[in-house]
Amino acid sequence: MNNKLLSTLGLARRAGRLTYGFDMVMAGLAKTHLLFLAEDCAERTCRNMEAAAKEYDLPLHRLPYTKDQLGAAIGTKPVGIIGVADAGFARSLAQCIEGGK
Repeated sequence: MNNKLLSTLGLARRAGRLTYGFDMVMAGLAKTHLLFLAEDCAERTCRNMEAAAKEYDLPLHRLPYTKDQLGAAIGTKPVGIIGVADAGFARSLAQCIEGGK
């Protein structure tokens, strides 16, 4: 993974295609295509998101970035959970994770 992932997250945020923070992500799960967790996300939060991802059949990725880094990438306060609510951005971010273009 690289800075392209963080840049794409920032672009998706500016396009209004992200949900972030536990409450916002949980409220938007029906429209979500992909979930991300920060590496320093609380264990209880991780368990809750893993259960929600399984229930909604969503891919969930734990990123090697801290909450501070993810918050800075999307231009907000530190954030541990990000949901992608756009299929195109979800595909692009999945390619970043897999090391593709």
